[in-house]
Amino acid sequence: MASLAVLALASALGARAVTGSSRDRHFFSAHDGVGVEAPPGWTLSLHTGYPEILCVLLHPDGSRISLSAAVTKAADAKALAEQSRRGLEAQHLAIARVAPGPRGGVLVEAHGAAAELRQLYLVRAVGATKRQGVVLTLSTRAATLAQAGAAFDAVVARLELEPPSFAEEPDAGARAAQPPAHDAGARAD
Repeated sequence: MASLAVLALASALGARAVTGSSRDRHFFSAHDGVGVEAPPGWTLSLHTGYPEILCVLLHPDGSRISLSAAVTKAADAKALAEQSRRGLEAQHLAIARVAPGPRGGVLVEAHGAAAELRQLYLVRAVGATKRQGVVLTLSTRAATLAQAGAAFDAVVARLELEPPSFAEEPDAGARAAQPPAHDAGARAD
């Protein structure tokens, strides 16, 4: 899950994106239970190159907002943000601020030579035993941060969080509890 932040800088099952009207800016993944709507002037791309990054919103000025989601072992948003710190620093980004964010999340702001980064980290319980990390990432230049930051805030405000369909799936190693097999008509001679 820590790689989500790294992947966001650098295909979802059940995903849908509609092109044409105002709905061409809307994305929702039933599998992951998350969705976003691109602000006016931004376009939606499902061609992310990474399975955890569900979609990317692109602006003509080069700004990008990505939505990622994956199962995590992080206990909360603060722990998830801390897991990602090393990856951000490896990309020569200096963490400028870590603060409580909207929706009970953690907001991280970082600066680099060529990029300004703003991320919202969320962790939520899904199913009986799983947690899901959801990360929204804005990557832009300093010159476009005010405008792109407002768009990021709009995406956060309209972020859709529904129960994911994968929450009902059994764990890969789990076996269904079954009573011992026996044949009531069989006799031991």
